[in-house]
Amino acid sequence: MKLNLKKIARGGIAAGVAIFAISFVFDYIVNMALPYDMLALGGMRAIDDPLMLLFFLQPWVLGFAMATAFEKFKGAFRSKGWKRGKAFAIYVWLLVGLPSAFIVFTSRTYPIGFTVSSLLGSLFYLVGAGIVLEKTMV
Repeated sequence: MKLNLKKIARGGIAAGVAIFAISFVFDYIVNMALPYDMLALGGMRAIDDPLMLLFFLQPWVLGFAMATAFEKFKGAFRSKGWKRGKAFAIYVWLLVGLPSAFIVFTSRTYPIGFTVSSLLGSLFYLVGAGIVLEKTMV
C-alpha cells in the first residue's frame, strides 16, 4: 500500500493542533487542582536552552507519527467514522501513553498532577487526534 503523503501532511498538522489544544486545556485544569511546574521538574532543560524549542514541537511530531500509522492501518478497524478514530487512538494510548505514564510514575518522584496529566491527558488528546485524523484523512 502506497502512503498518501498529502493526507498524512494534512492529518499530521491537524492532529498536532488538536493535541496541542486539548493538552493545553487539560493541563491547565489539572494544574488548578494539583499544581506543579513542569519546567522545574528534575531532568528538564532550562527554558532558554535552544533545544527546548524542539520540546514544543512534540504535538506535531506525535501528530505526524499518528497520521502515518493511521494511513497505514485504518483499514484494520471495523468501525467507521469518529469511532474508528477513537479506536485507533485508544490503541496508540495503550502502546504509548499508558506505558509512558507508568514508567514516569514508578521511576520518578514527580508530583501527582504530572502523573494524572500524563495518564489521562494523553488519553484525551490522543482520542481527539484520532477523531481529527478520521475527519481529515478519509
